[in-house]
Amino acid sequence: MTVFVTALLSVFTASVVCGFNPFDCSDVYKSGQTVSGIYSIYPAGDVPLWVYCQMISDGKDEDNGGWTRRMDGSINFYQPWEKYKKGFGATEGEYWLGNNS
Repeated sequence: MTVFVTALLSVFTASVVCGFNPFDCSDVYKSGQTVSGIYSIYPAGDVPLWVYCQMISDGKDEDNGGWTRRMDGSINFYQPWEKYKKGFGATEGEYWLGNNS
């Protein structure tokens, strides 16, 4: 819980104080946030969306972190188009942001 609160405060503070609105998890990672957790990103401009950002590479690629991923397979991603448009799941677990978000 402490890491979660620290991460939220760090991103919120950077956004409010510096006008920093990360577009995606890689922007959050590049800003110095290296702990995996839920962060606020701004893919549509000034409206924040909460997503889980993986900040540690799994060693299978060149990325050092800063990307979203599936967590544990607990949500069935075989969903109708309406669900993909609106999004489904929970931010702190399996989550699809939505195509129209």
